[in-house]
Amino acid sequence: MGPRAEPGPICSRTRQEGRISPRAPLRDRDTMTQLDPKRPITLSEARERIVEQVFEKGLGGAELGRIGLEPEFLVLRVDEGGEPVGRVPLEGQGSVLEALEPLVAAGEVTRAAGPPPVFHLPNGGRITFEPGAQVEHSTCIHENAAAAMEDVEQTAALIERAMARVGGQMVAVGCDVWSDRSLVEQQLRAPRYHAMAAYFDRRSPHGRVMMRHTTSLQVNLDLGSRVVATRRWHLGNLLAPLASASFACSPEDGAVSRRAQAWQGLDPSRTGFPKQLLTDACADPGESYAEFALDADVLLFGGGSSAAQPGRAGFRMADWIQSGHPEHGRPQIADLDYHLSTLFPEVRLRGFFELRSCDGVPARWRGVNAVFWAGLFYDSAACEAALELLEPSRASLSAAWLDAARAGLASPFVRDLAAPIWDLALAGAARLPGPWFRPADLAAADEFIGRFIRPLRSPALELAAALVEGPAQALAWTRR
Repeated sequence: MGPRAEPGPICSRTRQEGRISPRAPLRDRDTMTQLDPKRPITLSEARERIVEQVFEKGLGGAELGRIGLEPEFLVLRVDEGGEPVGRVPLEGQGSVLEALEPLVAAGEVTRAAGPPPVFHLPNGGRITFEPGAQVEHSTCIHENAAAAMEDVEQTAALIERAMARVGGQMVAVGCDVWSDRSLVEQQLRAPRYHAMAAYFDRRSPHGRVMMRHTTSLQVNLDLGSRVVATRRWHLGNLLAPLASASFACSPEDGAVSRRAQAWQGLDPSRTGFPKQLLTDACADPGESYAEFALDADVLLFGGGSSAAQPGRAGFRMADWIQSGHPEHGRPQIADLDYHLSTLFPEVRLRGFFELRSCDGVPARWRGVNAVFWAGLFYDSAACEAALELLEPSRASLSAAWLDAARAGLASPFVRDLAAPIWDLALAGAARLPGPWFRPADLAAADEFIGRFIRPLRSPALELAAALVEGPAQALAWTRR
């Protein structure tokens, strides 16, 4: 294995040539103004704080960073014939929480005070829940994908054994394709979840689908130095349509990713891509994200309190800061920080990259997701080559994102890029110093490329074919 290529010069050419320019920080991190948490925040202070919180504070460290994974699962009740017969509820008799209580008694997890319910794992990971009783495992930060995948598999096995006590089976696909959606209620009782549901219901039906019926597999990666982080941020956004198409696993009404369509339709002010990114190859990540955040509608007032109330469409965070609200006054630091937690772009900046484009997928392909993202982000040669291939697609990024959810790998926006980008990802992953990936996950990625990427067939097409055979056959497909 030869030496890894050093990153090339960034934005050494003009903007017209599509290069990326790292700009100086708004202010040195060590001299950031200490804001009074009890007084209203100004627009300039808000902008500076956002840049600091989401970008500046995470810069630095080795080019080969760390990884965290966040797999989510539906919990289906399955009869003796293998037929799904509904979802396991969060609370009550025969529930998800009841199933986990023996783990608490055995000292395998620790339950924190709620609501909402949270279970802590001994290694620092957490088990949390989505409003439809989906289970989420947020791993601790790992030094490599090999350790992260071992953690995911061990924890999934632990939870699955627990769910079996109540007749539940854990399933990972992008959206529940088995259950009657009208029967799955909002089950998290914290006031903010009810306010969030009310806000989304006022805008569209997509919020209910997203909150109660979807699962994803998010990959969290380090920023790196300013130059490297800027390159990675642009790459992550440009990859979003291909990532969505590659892992699409929620077929419905002819589309391959109902989950992606739910995110696309629920509130365009807080999903998708920062505006500057769409037109400026030299856009700064922190500044662009700050403008995105300030331009997003206020989802909740008092989000961290028992008096949370839904916002309204068209009332942006910038409006709240500049003009105030007749009932809620002007926002303070805590309000701004909470607002940041309600933003869901494809690449969410949190002092690290939260990569959100991918549906939940069956266990055999979870490691492939890590290979794709880390192979392209953490190998500089793969990153640079992928950026060169993807840069011409910047102007059509939003259209490509929408079409990828519908047509998957057959979309004209991604089909010619799919194999070349995936080849770069696998080659980049193979160049990372061992044992960063398990050999089994690299082999699974190679098999995934042959099975789905080169034939331009998203996994959703296999799931859709299995659904034609019957619900039990589709469930069995997720476990093969």
